[in-house]
Amino acid sequence: MKMKKKVLLICKNKKNLELLSDFLKKNDISSIGSHDLKEAMSMDIDEISLSLIDLSGYDRSVLKLLSIFFEKKVPFIVIYPPQAKNKNIVPPAGSSGVLIKPLNPKMLLTLVKNFLEEDR
Repeated sequence: MKMKKKVLLICKNKKNLELLSDFLKKNDISSIGSHDLKEAMSMDIDEISLSLIDLSGYDRSVLKLLSIFFEKKVPFIVIYPPQAKNKNIVPPAGSSGVLIKPLNPKMLLTLVKNFLEEDR
């Protein structure tokens, strides 16, 4: 059985998507990114171990993507904008975690590596 070891990055801001992708690459983690929700929904998620989804800039249609991941048992972590910091956030159904910007690189790396280890 082929091991799936890719992290799917979904982020509307192309620069943030690039920064996240570069960060993972520097830490020997393979990723694939998309800023387009329709494109993300049509991807082959069989080789995805984890998805990081930055909610900034998306409308409620992002919830459809989250429900697809939930149904297909793809772990996902949602990333909220800084404005969410002092609010009582209810994580979306099925999410494996919640992060709030600005991201702590060390925490992010630990979280991602833990998911990839579990997926072996």
